[in-house]
Amino acid sequence: MKKQLFISWLVAVLIAVYTLQVFGEDHIGIGKTALEKGDLGAAIKSFKEAIKKDKKNSQGYFWLGASYLKADSLDQAERTLIQARELDPQDPKIYELLGDIYCKQNILVAAIDQYRKVIELEKKNTTVLLKIAELSRKSRQYNEAVEAYINVLLIDSTNFTALSELATIYLRAKQYQNALPLYRDLVLLQPDSLSYQIDYVKILNETKYYKDLIPYAENIIQKDSTQVDIFDILRNAYVETKDYANAEKLFSMSNIDSLSNDELIKRGKALKALEKYDDAISSYELAYRRDSTLSEIYYDLATIYNKKERYADAVYMFNKKIESDTSAGYRWASYFQAAQSLSNMKDYKKAKEYILKSFDYKPDYINAWEMLAQYNGMLELTNEQSAAYRKVIELIVKADTNGNGGATGKYKNSLNAAYLSLGSQLMHEKKYPEAIEYFKKALQITPKDCALLLAVGSLYQRTKNEDESRKYYCKVIQICPKSEHAKSATSALKSLGFDCE
Repeated sequence: MKKQLFISWLVAVLIAVYTLQVFGEDHIGIGKTALEKGDLGAAIKSFKEAIKKDKKNSQGYFWLGASYLKADSLDQAERTLIQARELDPQDPKIYELLGDIYCKQNILVAAIDQYRKVIELEKKNTTVLLKIAELSRKSRQYNEAVEAYINVLLIDSTNFTALSELATIYLRAKQYQNALPLYRDLVLLQPDSLSYQIDYVKILNETKYYKDLIPYAENIIQKDSTQVDIFDILRNAYVETKDYANAEKLFSMSNIDSLSNDELIKRGKALKALEKYDDAISSYELAYRRDSTLSEIYYDLATIYNKKERYADAVYMFNKKIESDTSAGYRWASYFQAAQSLSNMKDYKKAKEYILKSFDYKPDYINAWEMLAQYNGMLELTNEQSAAYRKVIELIVKADTNGNGGATGKYKNSLNAAYLSLGSQLMHEKKYPEAIEYFKKALQITPKDCALLLAVGSLYQRTKNEDESRKYYCKVIQICPKSEHAKSATSALKSLGFDCE
């Protein structure tokens, strides 16, 4: 029985060997082994034998073409692979090798065309997609390269070659928004690579993600202090995120004369925020001396001059800003602030002119109307002062959303000043009932103002309303019992024959 089984096995082996010899498959196996060992002559001979035994053996042609390619016999490789392609047009490996041949021959268009045939047959062949991308990039067909790299990433989102090359294309094309997520992935994949971090910081700077770039920039500077560009970006990021203390630390590491005008302006901004006004002025003034047309200096420098009580210099710079900047916001702010500077110089006439010009840009700004009323008062323009205060009251009541006449809102001090001024003017004009009404409105805001309570009591006394007069005099004595106002109220009560019992 065992003998019969052995004979059957031997017959099967002999049949298999005979079949392999007939169809040439043994030559392909031998050829592959030789090719792996680098024996190209033996490989080519074996593959030729395979083709000789079977003229339609597409694999024989394929491996023969591969051997020729490895031997740099490019023309023979091309002819052989074309024959393989005619026998089996659905084999993607044949197109890939043809593409490799054309690539070696520097016929890039033909190479790409063959690689695209591969992708038609194997859509997820990332190796060939990378070849298409590389050749497209070399031939400056960047859109095609981008498309190929994106297709690779759609298949393999962490493919490092596709990530890095696509990121580089976007960076060089200044397409920072497209480059941003790619570099974010690259710095995560290679956290120790300063090169990727440097590019990432530059992209974050271009896209104005200042807060995000700071930790990366700090890490780069810590590891390589010679990175001047990153140093400047980090310093600017501190300014943009209002981290003025750290910004000033970096500014202090540079000689002020070595800073560019833009850097001097940013330094001035940081120093102003830190209330280092003298140093801020030095920074701004140096930039101004270098280039007096830098309009972004004027407003900030003017406001610092105000802080240092250099009011004439402040007005000069506000005027420069008004002349150079047509934006409504800056023109309004410059007129408004210049008016305050002029009032501090006691030039109320000029201050009034500036505050009136500010109304061209903000006609309902309450603080400006209050300032106008004050300037009119200083100029003894009583009627105009009263008109301005009435406008203040009108605007506050209009702006009041709580329905309390502004008595408890953010403008209550302005409202109180308007009521007091109008009441005082009417009292001066001996219009006592009208004066009383304004003073009583003021008392809704400051009910414990003993001077005002005394004034209302006095006005009621003048209008012969002794009961109301007594009530207000007694409030003064109750609220401010040891004050001079209380003494005056007590005296007035005695003259009326009243007391507070």
